Amino acid sequence: MKSTVNDRAELTGFIGLGNMGAPMAARLLDAGVPLVVHDVRAAAMAPLEARGARVAVSPAAVAEAAATVITIVPSSREVTSLVDAMLPSLGPGHLIVEMTTSDPSVTRALAARIVARGAALVDAPVSGGVKGAIEGSLAIMIGGERGDVARARPLLTHMGKRLFHVGGVSTGHAMKLVNNVTSAACLMATAEAVAVAMRAGIEPACAVEVIAASSGRSNASDWKFPRFILPGRFDSGFTVALMRKDVDGFLRLAEDMGVDAPVAAAAAEYFRRAMQTPLASADHTEVVTLLGEDFARVKETQA
Repeated sequence: MKSTVNDRAELTGFIGLGNMGAPMAARLLDAGVPLVVHDVRAAAMAPLEARGARVAVSPAAVAEAAATVITIVPSSREVTSLVDAMLPSLGPGHLIVEMTTSDPSVTRALAARIVARGAALVDAPVSGGVKGAIEGSLAIMIGGERGDVARARPLLTHMGKRLFHVGGVSTGHAMKLVNNVTSAACLMATAEAVAVAMRAGIEPACAVEVIAASSGRSNASDWKFPRFILPGRFDSGFTVALMRKDVDGFLRLAEDMGVDAPVAAAAAEYFRRAMQTPLASADHTEVVTLLGEDFARVKETQA
């Protein structure tokens, strides 16, 4: 039996229960938000079902059950498949809150199809990693019409501490690509610098500490090196493949905007090279081992 409009207003849909989606959905349950969830993996839905979430057998079933549907999946390709599946079930009153790191041009095209059904879309990708998802401290970059953003905001506040309405539909996804290429470039610039410091006789932990206290400071020196790289953990929860997707997406966006981006291109090249090695399935922080024996030795020491 199909849900009525009143029934749909009571539920929020959540599709995509991976490393980020599962703890984000859990934050909503913690806040008392009734959820209907879907993931291609039944095992991913079980913990949320045990906490009271309804389980849907398909994306279309989520759209039938809930007026607001949150999606967070690996890429624009999966988002497109979800929209294809949900579109016949969408109508006036539906809002899609798309939280994947996606291609802005694809987002605009999907939004047009959704609007043609009388529904709406906001794009709201996140930054802050798995830790931020668990703690509800994510930064969220939102693109969309003001009224639609206002409708999504109460849900987003349960998942993030800093919400930024950056512009119209697709600007949230554009901003996320801008952020991620900056993260990738800082990571690789710091890795190159620390490799040189080690060759000059400076302990890597000391080099990172000095950078973090000085003008070269970034998330790489503050977080990625101390937490994931120097201990040899390489377990930030964000893969080489995903970072490669994002930096390549930024380069396409830069080209569309008529901006030359050689620094971004240099950072992207590291991740493209990594995809031709066993690092293709690794955590993105492990890309530093491409710089040679110094960082490879860190990994071996912790094995």
